[in-house]
Amino acid sequence: MKSAMLMLFCLLLLFLGLPSFDAESTVFESALERPEVQRALDRFLTRERDFVQRGLNNAPHYLPIVREALEKRELPGQLAWLPLIESAYSVRAFSRTGACGIWQFMPSTAKWYNLKIDFWVDERRDPIKSSGSAAQHLTELYHYYKNWELALAAYNAGMGSVNRAIKYGGTKNFWTLCSKGLLKRETRYYVPRFYAVSEIADHPQKYGFKLDEDVGFPNFEMLRTDHPVDLAQLAERSGMKKETLVFLNPELRRLLTPIGRKYDLRVPRERYAKVLTVYHELPVGELDGVDMYRVKSGETLGEIAEKLDTSVSLIKLLNNIYNPRRLFAGRVILVPVGEDVEIEDESFFPKWGFNTQEISYRIQRGDTLWEIASRYGTDVETILAINGLSFESTIRPGDEIALWIETAFCR
Repeated sequence: MKSAMLMLFCLLLLFLGLPSFDAESTVFESALERPEVQRALDRFLTRERDFVQRGLNNAPHYLPIVREALEKRELPGQLAWLPLIESAYSVRAFSRTGACGIWQFMPSTAKWYNLKIDFWVDERRDPIKSSGSAAQHLTELYHYYKNWELALAAYNAGMGSVNRAIKYGGTKNFWTLCSKGLLKRETRYYVPRFYAVSEIADHPQKYGFKLDEDVGFPNFEMLRTDHPVDLAQLAERSGMKKETLVFLNPELRRLLTPIGRKYDLRVPRERYAKVLTVYHELPVGELDGVDMYRVKSGETLGEIAEKLDTSVSLIKLLNNIYNPRRLFAGRVILVPVGEDVEIEDESFFPKWGFNTQEISYRIQRGDTLWEIASRYGTDVETILAINGLSFESTIRPGDEIALWIETAFCR
């Protein structure tokens, strides 16, 4: 509630007429000589080197999108490197606190900036929509603090945390607040890490890194769908890989467009004509992972769910059922197909299910696979299987692993 009130106050200041950005005022002053930044730089060049290179490998796909969003609001270009420390530029990055996407929006902040999160989509993963929201958020933070170091600290810790530090510290100097221990440890490291990673990203060859900016987000057209589309079927019949549609539409939480509402699906520009033809030829309701079921007289959702080994809540979500009492005999509803695990050659491998989504998780100091599995409602065997690991494998802080988890854990 307090953070919401602070954000409202910030927006009120904007409405009352704060000055627009001046080109000179948005230039970051070099802080490389500060010992805090040097320590962050040394860490990136040694223990976290793989993390930085992974981010530099991911970044070129989204940099044009991010830079366009920043330029639209006349923000400093160096902010394009902020997702490097937030997520290694991974759209599927998911933190232990529930932050998601390249900008690591928390659900509450995402809601404030109208990023939809529901059973079907998580727009925090959408690089275009989330970058626009992040640029707006950063603009408001800078207008409030008139200082980029405090604005970045607030992006990490929230305005309430930073304002309390300013109140008790009697200063708006970020480095002084850090020296007094008034900001939490993660935030004290956050700004130096941003300066350090910006230096590396601006001069990758100088530090022995690679950055290929010849790649980018593929050119696409929007396909307006008015009924659910199975991405696997659409891709196969259009002569392209399913992964192409998944990459263009990372906000989709499953391989289906939302049921019960229109949806704008990104498709490769060069394939648009073919995809449009295939879309109109796809049988409505023929979807992988779900079956059609005709309700019998007197049946309840609970009975149907028990009979088909699924949940009432999932059936309600799939069919936009708000009042189960109005379910009538003869109605055809969609139900998820059973999700049994497959055993092949005595090796365990979990089956990707309709009610499952994949997230990326970066190992933190002190993490164990058992604790991660418990936290996200999965098990160690599943984590090992989908990451090609064994019980003898070693994981280290900074390593990134994939998790297949139930949707309920991602809300």
